[in-house]
Amino acid sequence: MSEKKRTSLERYHLKQKIRELTNKESFNQSTSLVTLYIPPGTMLSDITALLRDELGTATNIKDKSTGKAVSDALRSILSRMQYLKNGENGLAIFAGITADAQKVEYFAIDDPPGKVGIKTYVCDVMFHTEHLEQMLAQEDQLGIIVIDRGGASFATIQGSSLNMLMERKSNVPGKHSKGGQSAGRIERGIELLAKEYFGRMARVANGLYLEDHPIKALVVGGPAMSKDDFLQHPFLDYRLKEKIYKVYDIGYTGIVGIRELLEKAENDLNDYSMVKERNLFQKFLEEIGIDSGKAIYGEAAIKKALEMGAVETLLFSEGIERVHGRIKCANCNKEFLESSTEADFPALQSKVSRFACPKCKQETLSVISKEYLIDEFERMSIESGATLEVISTGHEDGMILLKTFTGIAALLRFPVNW
Repeated sequence: MSEKKRTSLERYHLKQKIRELTNKESFNQSTSLVTLYIPPGTMLSDITALLRDELGTATNIKDKSTGKAVSDALRSILSRMQYLKNGENGLAIFAGITADAQKVEYFAIDDPPGKVGIKTYVCDVMFHTEHLEQMLAQEDQLGIIVIDRGGASFATIQGSSLNMLMERKSNVPGKHSKGGQSAGRIERGIELLAKEYFGRMARVANGLYLEDHPIKALVVGGPAMSKDDFLQHPFLDYRLKEKIYKVYDIGYTGIVGIRELLEKAENDLNDYSMVKERNLFQKFLEEIGIDSGKAIYGEAAIKKALEMGAVETLLFSEGIERVHGRIKCANCNKEFLESSTEADFPALQSKVSRFACPKCKQETLSVISKEYLIDEFERMSIESGATLEVISTGHEDGMILLKTFTGIAALLRFPVNW
């Protein structure tokens, strides 16, 4: 069931790039930003011919500044066409004069998260990233069902997120324990109600996993007899039965049952990002719990451990959006860093120009580059041989990492004495 997947860090960088593209606007609110989607198998020579035709018509745009901006964007793409390769997933290309750069910017995503399904050329005030966002959202889903006679819970794992879809209670009474002449009749009635209930749950599963939330594979958990009665029910669609990957004996339904199922399935489902992330975080909690000295958290402590080569695996929350702006004085060349959130970075760029340089006291400061905090940790991880895993906030463990452990934690090769 496993396929070659992006690492958590590669996926994070792709999401980050798509987010940056989504937030860009044209320099004068004109329809001059070019979005180009190229499906796999498309001849790039055909695309080149299309762009040359569009370059010819750009001169007819009434607003001369818009026409020039479109022409500049098209020339930027055309100058690179001979170096591009159309891979198995196709290409997505973006170019134009953006408001934040005030010059032509060019971006190519040559390994999209899925196969590009549209052939599109668009000029607009913004880049159109919706198709890429849909590809990320359509990552192969794992369906989860935990069921017993008392109720059923339905969920999916998509990427790094656990999504509860539905919980249903049953009206099936417990086993009848009294004797008497009516005992057999009551027991038959209970079994009939159970069969009807499992039939209803089978129809629910069909609708959820074949239509509303199509899945690649399905795992099912519950007490032995209950889950077997459900899986063998004739109302359960054969197409869904073919997707069943594993079945587990568990004692609960609801979120508790799903947690129990994931614990039992951790080795079988390690291809799924959320399960892998959960295993790593649980290992971190175990090391913290036994005070082994092989688990630490906090930015400063982990930087020291990375410098010592002590970090084996670094857990970095995707919820951290801190960036460093490198600021330079045009008068005395002094450089320094200023921290900001990603959302507040444009405000930092604006206000820096009004500040006096701390060295020469002149108002000649500007932001010359931006670096995300994760880029700094990635660089340090590569230098020290550590593995960096980005942990999603789309599940409970990921939120605990962010809220309780500062969003940055590490498993160490050996304890460190500070």
